[in-house]
Amino acid sequence: MSSISLGEERLSKAKSLIANASLHQEQLLQTPISREFIERATPVVWLGEAVPGSWVTMATNPSPKEFLNRNNQLLLAEQARFHIRENGQSLAEFAKVEAQLESAIEFYQSYFKNGKAYRTWFGKPGGAKLEGFINGMGGSFYGSPRLQSVVHSDFFPFATRTHMGRIKEKLSLLGSDFSREFMQKKLEFLRPGMVILLGREHCAQFERVEPGITFDPPKTIELYPSAHYQLGFHQRLGIPIVGLHFKPSEQFLGLGGRQDINGQSHGKYGTKTALNEIGREIALNLKSFTNG
Repeated sequence: MSSISLGEERLSKAKSLIANASLHQEQLLQTPISREFIERATPVVWLGEAVPGSWVTMATNPSPKEFLNRNNQLLLAEQARFHIRENGQSLAEFAKVEAQLESAIEFYQSYFKNGKAYRTWFGKPGGAKLEGFINGMGGSFYGSPRLQSVVHSDFFPFATRTHMGRIKEKLSLLGSDFSREFMQKKLEFLRPGMVILLGREHCAQFERVEPGITFDPPKTIELYPSAHYQLGFHQRLGIPIVGLHFKPSEQFLGLGGRQDINGQSHGKYGTKTALNEIGREIALNLKSFTNG
């Protein structure tokens, strides 16, 4: 997959997004949050082939494991999932080099096709995790002629060494002017057919950064009543939104090891079968929601 396949206009927009993110990260390196950034890492603006009309899943920010191995060493050369800056190169310098920006895009575009995707989060083709849920809805990150194409993105396009939930600056980072403006520009570039928010906190966050969003009251999955979600609509983009109050990639979907009101263990919620069923029920309700 060549970055040039984006077309001249979209390629220019993509490079501008990466450059803007890089310059913002350079500014953040002058603040206490600099302790969290991975040396030589570059921003991650999206993952997957950016085809207009694709569904977009959204989470908080990239995992440090996208850049670091088990020994916390930088993934380089054939192991690298993303463009890695040269030793001593600043983000501001990186943002000025057209060839390196295009290299970053190549990594984004081929992420699910080069065999290097972080499967602990996304799952494998035809497997469980997030891919299992998305398959149930009728989509796939990995590509299939029978399934809708899906790309992934994050509210904060920078990997941090510490889980974002444990970073005291989280709310200021996610609620900054940069985050709001960058989200709007990114969605205008991606032109998604639907946005799927991965976690209840992201439903509220999306409403804060994106004007003109309306959500219906939360619903529950019939066979898995501890799994809640909301259906909504994005007025500016004219697309539906699915807001999950759980995260399909996390053990027990963040529900813990207890049982639901039917006496079923939350552990079952994370199985491939359950995730497929949850995705199918949401897709059915979404069809009624959009047709109604």
